[in-house]
Amino acid sequence: MPRLDRDQRSRGGPSRRKAGLVLALAVSLLSAGCSSEEPAPRPSSPRPTPSSSASASTSASPSAPTSAPAQPIKYTREQLAARPCLALDERDRAALGISGPGKQSSGEHGAQCAWKLAGQYVSLALDLPLSYAKTMTKNGRVSQVPVGQHRAVQSEFQRICFIFVAVDDVNRLIGTTTIPDRGVSQDGTCPAGASVAAAALTHIR
Repeated sequence: MPRLDRDQRSRGGPSRRKAGLVLALAVSLLSAGCSSEEPAPRPSSPRPTPSSSASASTSASPSAPTSAPAQPIKYTREQLAARPCLALDERDRAALGISGPGKQSSGEHGAQCAWKLAGQYVSLALDLPLSYAKTMTKNGRVSQVPVGQHRAVQSEFQRICFIFVAVDDVNRLIGTTTIPDRGVSQDGTCPAGASVAAAALTHIR
């Protein structure tokens, strides 16, 4: 099983990209067009009526400032492990195309929450032991994939996709299990689980 990397500093991994950091510099130049012909004299405009003055003053007034986007609510790992459905808020579900807050249930390794998106059933647990991850990846097609700012271990086994992420403790993992609905292509199974895991990571304090 590939090493679960908490901070992307595995040898030969994405950390080497830091050495090749590229700075993109965008410069936009605005230039006014010039004409060689003399401009025709402009006729004097009539004095604005009170109604037109009020309209001009209204249009010239600055627009109301837009509010900054709300930051995701943060929880401790213990809080989310007990109530995993909090790991996806309303904005997350809207972005992922999920309707409803999810359904919580109890499993062998604590609470988990399940959602359905794009024909995929995704369950999330936030306190899985390493031994469980080793069992679920033993006979699968295993690879390492990016999930948010972390590296995750992904295992595909008989149309089921398991994803495990280590945040601060390799022995306590965040994991998703994704099963496609009948008749739905398996191609979106692992991406669905990775998307749910990435969104959940943004809510961990």
